[in-house]
Amino acid sequence: MAEAARKTLTAANTFKNIIAELKKVDKNFTPQCAQYKYLMEQMRADQVTTRRYSKAENESESVAKLYLSYIQGTRRLNELQERYKGGEKTVEESARLVGLKLPERKY
Repeated sequence: MAEAARKTLTAANTFKNIIAELKKVDKNFTPQCAQYKYLMEQMRADQVTTRRYSKAENESESVAKLYLSYIQGTRRLNELQERYKGGEKTVEESARLVGLKLPERKY
């Protein structure tokens, strides 16, 4: 029985983390939106399915963790792309960035 309680707790934590990640990505993600309702339906359906049919050991929990990893990675990638976008810098801009000054050009 303790094993079942641990699995439920782990699944609930994974679900909470998925919700938190989706809120970071989409400010309109609320309990009233369709995506939230769908996730709740899936979580409830999974509890019943796992107890009755259990296709594989921790299958749905593994899928949830994989999804969590995917949305975390996607969010981090978007943050990094946003942070470092802007194209290439000129030689002068790059030198200035590291505190150097290029010699003056004589034409």
